[in-house]
Amino acid sequence: MSTKVKAALIGLVGVLVAGGAYFVLADKEDIPLIGERFKPSTCPLTGEKPKNEDLIDRPAVAIKVENAPVAYPLSGLEDADIVYEELVEGGVTRFMAIYHCGDTPKAGPIRSARAVDPSIMIPTTRLLAFSGGNQGVLDDLAENEIVQIDENKAGAAMQRVPREGLATEHTLYGDSSKLRRVGQEDFGDAPPGGLEFGDLEGNGQTMAARNVTIEFSETTTVNYEFNGERYARFQQGGPFQSEGHGQIGVENVIVEEHTVNLSEVVDVTGTPSIEIADETGSGRATLFRNGRAIQGTWERESIDDVVVFKTRSGDDMVLAPGAVWIHLVPNSKSEVEGSFDFGN
Repeated sequence: MSTKVKAALIGLVGVLVAGGAYFVLADKEDIPLIGERFKPSTCPLTGEKPKNEDLIDRPAVAIKVENAPVAYPLSGLEDADIVYEELVEGGVTRFMAIYHCGDTPKAGPIRSARAVDPSIMIPTTRLLAFSGGNQGVLDDLAENEIVQIDENKAGAAMQRVPREGLATEHTLYGDSSKLRRVGQEDFGDAPPGGLEFGDLEGNGQTMAARNVTIEFSETTTVNYEFNGERYARFQQGGPFQSEGHGQIGVENVIVEEHTVNLSEVVDVTGTPSIEIADETGSGRATLFRNGRAIQGTWERESIDDVVVFKTRSGDDMVLAPGAVWIHLVPNSKSEVEGSFDFGN
């Protein structure tokens, strides 16, 4: 046997011995399971496969967007993973758009924060982009360790886009990707799981629901019509459109019923603010997907917990992969009147 062959064999034996020693000494947790690297990953807030799997590990950013008809069309809502719609003073609603796997270069108009915002966004994220708020609200945000990204802190991540005849408060917009970077050093956790996504059949008994009507107040009524793929949104008697996108359509519409009361806090005009009395606990919830309704409950022990949605049989509601719009609607115990209905 030649010297070169002997050397090669000795080297091979050395590699095998070293490799065997590694497998003997290595912690089992350090050794990946077969196929683990190829396990499919989905966005926790939409159940969809991301454009880039690195997006899953980054934090989400929440942006407060107004819903005043004077500011229509709004921008960027179609790119949000989850959108919450909450009632504010004067009978109008406001959105909290949460961007995790999705992003938009122009979200807005961005408006002020409200006291209920921490309970909506935690634990999904603690990054909040907004245009200001009264001192009580700012104190609540600080107490809940919310990273406050206002116009002063945002820098180039927010900009004013004037429109003829429109007051200044309706002209602030933000880039969700840049806003995330502004706050990411102070909060970098990715959203936890909690929502279940899959086939409609996973929900058990369902009811026909091609049309959904949500009354937040006497002055704000929202309609959804299932078009065979998603629920198209209507408001103010016409299609609810986003700038440069057209009519908004979403895969999941959730009505989450809460006790909504008038607060002792008033705005500059003397109008009482809105408060949600049951930020934790449980209440009725209805999921609309694929033209069907699934009735059940929402449940949450503390604001640090994810809200879970259960069917009447106690199983997790199964959402359709795609956008999720959650509407915080007054229940029958509320000081503020609200309701919803659905049918074929």
